[in-house]
Amino acid sequence: MILVVFITALISSIAVYIDKHLVNKGISRKDYFYYMCFSMVPFSIIMIIVEALNNGIKFEFSIIAIILLIIAMFLRYKKQHTIVGCLTHLNPYESSTYMSLGIILAFIIDSIIGVKQFNLISIASVTLTLIGVFTIADVKLNIKSLQKDLLIRIMCEVGLGYVAHYILKYWSNAIYILLLNLSLTILFSKGYTWKYHKEHKNIIKWVFIQQSFGFFTVYLGNYLSSNSVTLYQFVKPITIVLTIIMAYFMKIQEKKPKLKDLFAVFLVAVGIGLLNIAIG
Repeated sequence: MILVVFITALISSIAVYIDKHLVNKGISRKDYFYYMCFSMVPFSIIMIIVEALNNGIKFEFSIIAIILLIIAMFLRYKKQHTIVGCLTHLNPYESSTYMSLGIILAFIIDSIIGVKQFNLISIASVTLTLIGVFTIADVKLNIKSLQKDLLIRIMCEVGLGYVAHYILKYWSNAIYILLLNLSLTILFSKGYTWKYHKEHKNIIKWVFIQQSFGFFTVYLGNYLSSNSVTLYQFVKPITIVLTIIMAYFMKIQEKKPKLKDLFAVFLVAVGIGLLNIAIG
């Protein structure tokens, strides 16, 4: 089972680098959003087949679920548009480190509403994570567009987490993913002709490659959650560590991590790991 945790984290790390490759190839925010939604549709259908063969499909018509789906559509739209902006200025390991703030934000929200409670371990984890994030921060955070994209992306990711938590009371995971991405694909399909797709076939190829890694991350993540919630919680810190390790081996244009970056990522990984222990 520990090997599955490592494989899940590794696949997730590779997906971030493919995202960076797409940004380096010049994909626009609009195309990134549309093609990510479009390419997730066939993968979600595969997930539905897998669910049907295993636990069965859950679908309950509910106005609340429809409202949550609309909220999720808005949040996914905003989040997907910010990924290109973030990775235009950040290396994959920097992006993964900053996104760990979403976990801290979700924990603080849970503490405020009474779902979780602060203790010495959680306070230490939040402190270490914040120190790590601000250690890795540099002049890039002075870029106003990056500040805006990071803030929106973190807030949308946290929001999507809460929406998923409640909407999965009515629908199975695969149904939710299919309806979300299919609805967005149909809604924003205007202007995407067969000719346009042919002209951007190389971009589409890399999007499908990225989504294949994303699909296996979701599938393995669900497998881990069903067997050991504790083990699944450690996928994120391991992903952060693997992302910076991979930076030394990936042939990319960006700078290689410095010792300061390694220390910062280590602090964040330890912080997130401690937080998982605190809430586990």
